[in-house]
Parts: sequence; structure tokens; C-alpha cells
Amino acid sequence: MYIRVIRHGPRPVATDVSGRTAMTKSLARLTAVASAALSLAFTATSPALASAEKCNNDFFASCVSVNGTNLHVNWIKSRVGLYAKTCRYGHSQVLINNRHYADSNGGRDKDYCSNNYFGQTVTTGTWNVARNYTKGTKICSKFWWRSGATGSGTVNGYQSFGTACATVG
Repeated sequence: MYIRVIRHGPRPVATDVSGRTAMTKSLARLTAVASAALSLAFTATSPALASAEKCNNDFFASCVSVNGTNLHVNWIKSRVGLYAKTCRYGHSQVLINNRHYADSNGGRDKDYCSNNYFGQTVTTGTWNVARNYTKGTKICSKFWWRSGATGSGTVNGYQSFGTACATVG
């Protein structure tokens, strides 16, 4: 009869003076190199953009698109989000820092329609701005649907689909 000794637990690992293993040091080094490379890549290729696309809901929504780089805005688009195969008669307003900037179709109402079974956003107006704005400027769009309704939440027969905003900078 003989006795077999079974060792439990991990085998001892070689460590340096600081107590870190070779594997730990390699992972730390690799992480530092990868982090530095990624931060350089994002710094070199991603300027602060003024571009954004925002909607305040999925359907029957006001939407705004802003295109530009840094604090320069090239253009603004107002859009309306619609359910599948629906139309809404109305117009969009563009507001910059809560001040009226423009109306789609010169403020005249028009039919805006989704011809997609899954619904879609339809452009109601585009304005070429080509100027700089200060950081934090709010550019908003509000679609007004000519529903003919009166009462709470309506203004002269119009109902708002809400306001969608993008912030410059």
C-alpha cells in the first residue's frame, strides 16, 4: 500500500518585486497601448459635430436635422414622422433659441404623406444657413397639423406634434 499526495489549489506563479505576475503586467501594458491608440484615433478623426437628427416621438412626431461641423451649421431640415400610409395637412416651424426662424412652405399648409408601409419621416422644409452659432444654441422644429379641432391643446384649429430640438456644439 502506498499513499498518493494530492495537491489542492493553484500552482505558485512567478511574481516580480511589486508582486505582479508577468501576465498581469502584459495585460496592463496592452490595455495602455490600446487606450492610447484609440484616443489618438478619435482625436484625429472626430471633430466636434454640429450635426444631429432628433425626433420627439416615433410617429406623428416633429423632427429636426442639423448639418454642420464644430459650431458651423450648413443647413436645417424640418421633418414630420408619420404612420404607415398616412398624410397630415399642416406646416413646420423652425425655432432657434425659442425664437421663430422660418416656416415650411412659406407658412402655407400642405399635405405631407408617408408612402411606406412601415411609416417614415417626411421633409417639410430645408434652409441653407451657412453660419456659425454659439455653443449650446438650440435649433428646434415643431409640426402643426391642421386638425380643425378646438379646445385644450389646440391653437386656431391646429394641433402640435410637439417640439424636437438639437443643440449645437
